[in-house]
This record gives sequence, C-alpha cells and structure tokens, in this order.
Amino acid sequence: MRRNITIFFALLSITFTFGQGKFGKYLNSKKLALTYKSVKDNEKDDYYQQFYWLAKAEQLKTYPHLKDVKPKVLYEFVKKVNPQNPTKKLDARGKELRATAELSLNQYFKNKNFENNNVLMLNLETYVDPSQGEYFTKVDPEKIKELVPKELFAFNSMNKKTQEEKTYYLWIDKKKDDFNIVDIIPEEKGNKAFYARLKQYLPSYKFSKYVPSVKKGTKTDKTDVDFYYIMPFEQNTDNIEYKTKDFKTYELSQYRKAGDEWKGVEKPRK
Repeated sequence: MRRNITIFFALLSITFTFGQGKFGKYLNSKKLALTYKSVKDNEKDDYYQQFYWLAKAEQLKTYPHLKDVKPKVLYEFVKKVNPQNPTKKLDARGKELRATAELSLNQYFKNKNFENNNVLMLNLETYVDPSQGEYFTKVDPEKIKELVPKELFAFNSMNKKTQEEKTYYLWIDKKKDDFNIVDIIPEEKGNKAFYARLKQYLPSYKFSKYVPSVKKGTKTDKTDVDFYYIMPFEQNTDNIEYKTKDFKTYELSQYRKAGDEWKGVEKPRK
C-alpha cells in the first residue's frame, strides 16, 4: 500500500486555491520564517496560522510512505483537520501564553533555527490556539488507508483531549483533476430517494462508524465504470452496498438482512 501511495502522489498534479491572505503564497515554512521581521502586528494571526499549517504538513511529509505526497495535498489536508481558530478576543491568560510562545518563536527565527521539532510545534500550537480549545487533533500517518488505488484514501485522526476518533476521506476526482474531502455516508437532505429505499428494505439500519470497503465499477461497462461501490464495515448485522459517482448523490445497489443472502435492488422503472 505504501508503494502505491508514493507512486500515486508522485504522478499526480493538482491545482489548489490557497487562502490565508498574503501569506498563502508560501509553501515552505523556512521561506515564510525569513519574512517574520516584516510582519505587522495585525497580520500575526494569519502569519503564525500559515506557519503552523506548513510545519504540520512538513511533519507528515517526513514519513517514508508520504515523502512523495504533493505539499499542496498535505497542506490542504492539515487545514481541513485543523481549521483556523479565531483568537481575536483573548483573556489575560490567553494573551500571556501567546506572548510567551511568540518570544520563543522569535528566537527560532532570529537564529534561523528552523528545525521542525516538538518544542517549535508546541509554541506554534500555543500561539494559534492559546485557549487550547481546538487543536487537539492527532493524525497517525501509519494509519492512512488506500481504499481505491490512486483515487480514495482514509485518514484517521484522534482528538487528544476527548479521545474522539474521526475519519477524513480524500478523493481525487481524476476527470476534473481536483482534490476533495468527502463524506462516505450519504447526506440525507440530498439523497431522499436513497433513504426511502433503505427504509423500505432495512428500516432499522444504522451506518457503521468504521472505515468501509470501496471498489470501482466494471471497467468494461461504460454505464458502470465511473461508479464507486461502498460497503460499510461488517458487524454481523444487516448490511448494504451503495454506489456514487461524485460522493454527493448515492444509490442503494444491494442489501442483506442478518443471516440471509445478498439481494439486488430493482432499478426503478421509467
């Protein structure tokens, strides 16, 4: 799997839109650090936030199986996992923590000591989130799963404060040459027909919280080749298989009641 991930990202070329004001043009934390003397006080929130995202992405890139991942992919993923935490209104303790963190960061920048280590990351995290209200998410690179070769990946994360686990799904839309964070479970508002059929066949069905299995449609069938077939994790209960082309609109393809055989879902007549 690691080799497949390396080959995939080495060959992939994706266009991304960067944010974070004038600092969004920097893709390297060292280059961004060299500009710290010119940063104005009212720009520091954006400046250190951008530095934090880049440093976190560069940490992920140090893992052997992620070393060839495009920096923009890791950057966008880190932004998704750790979105900017508004800190415009800080209490006295928050201001004190931020000021102490900035003093330490300034020493790194002045001495051009840009080694990405735990002390640097702690100070960055303290600056961008002094209230410690948001940034407790840990992503384990070793647990990244390739669900569909070169197209769909699962990133597992854990909130270090609450121990809550969450899975992010990275999908590469090859036709549009685009990067997306998607939800594997159909959204109810936009998939009323899907849920109506699900209720018809398995009225008590509950989606599993575990990573599902995913496969592509039949390559030789033009009407099927663009579909992704998703089967939730088996838990010795009722189960389903459903399909999608864009991870927005879903169709139920087959279902199975506990102990029974799989049964296909009849296509609605035109």
